[in-house]
Formats: sequence, structure tokens, C-alpha cells
Amino acid sequence: MRILYLLSVFIHITSAIVWIGGMTFIILVLVPVLKRGDFRDNFSKLFHMVGVRFRWIGWISLLFLVTTGIFNLNFRGYDLPDLWSGRLFSGNFGHVLLQKLIAVAVIFIISIVHDFWIGPNATKLAGTNPQSPEGMKYRRLASWMGRINFLLGLIVVAMGILLVRGF
Repeated sequence: MRILYLLSVFIHITSAIVWIGGMTFIILVLVPVLKRGDFRDNFSKLFHMVGVRFRWIGWISLLFLVTTGIFNLNFRGYDLPDLWSGRLFSGNFGHVLLQKLIAVAVIFIISIVHDFWIGPNATKLAGTNPQSPEGMKYRRLASWMGRINFLLGLIVVAMGILLVRGF
């Protein structure tokens, strides 16, 4: 059973690396390069292509994170009745876990809205009329949602460290 736990932790950490690393790459590398004069005219098209590709990688990573997170909690001695009884959220571990799970829920909500509503609308409007006020509004909103998710992801990683390493 310990081998399964270690494999689960490995998948959990690797999934976090892929998700956070992908967002870091987009923020620190892709966007600045695409804003250069050489690529500016194709910014929307290229960004959309990369975004659609990363969207599925990101969602797979998030699903692996949730699945392995549940398994890891189970290995630590928590199960479904502990959720309903409140035992799962007692003590320092439980308080940090609750905050982490709330942050994860917010990440999922933002990701759904960003990936399946705001982002596609921003891309569509950028293709039809790039300078329209509505298109610019959607692009700004998509950009801020991505930044917020990135920051929440870093907070979730910090909370994960607190959970396994203590205070």
C-alpha cells in the first residue's frame, strides 16, 4: 500500500508542476513573446491555439490532483464519514485543508468560466473586431482570471506544504 501512496504523491506533485508550470510559461514566456512586433498581428490566433492545447492538459492535471488528493487523504486515515462528521476539518491540519479545498473549488469555478465562456468569447471577438470595447473587456477579464488562478494555485501549493510539513 505504501508504494501506491508514494506513486499517488508523485502523480500529485507532477500534476501540480505541469499545471503551475504551464501557467508560468504562458505568463512569463508566451505572452511577452507574442506581444513583440513580429507576432503581434497573430497574437490572438497563436494564443488561442496554445490556450486550447493547454486547456486539456490543465484539466487532466486538475483531475489527477483531485483524485490523488483524495487517495492521499485516505492513506493518512481520513475517509468519507470524516467529511460528514467534521473530523476531516478539525485541528490545524483540518483548518488548512478546508482553506485549501475552498481555494481549489474557486480555481475550478474560475477555470470553468475562463476556459468555456470568457476565453472562447474573447477569442471570437478578437477574430471579428479586435478593437471592440466588448472584445477588449473579455480579453482583460480572461487575463485577470488567469492571473488569479495562477496566484490561487501558488497558495494551494503553499497550503499543501503546510499540510505535509506542519507549521
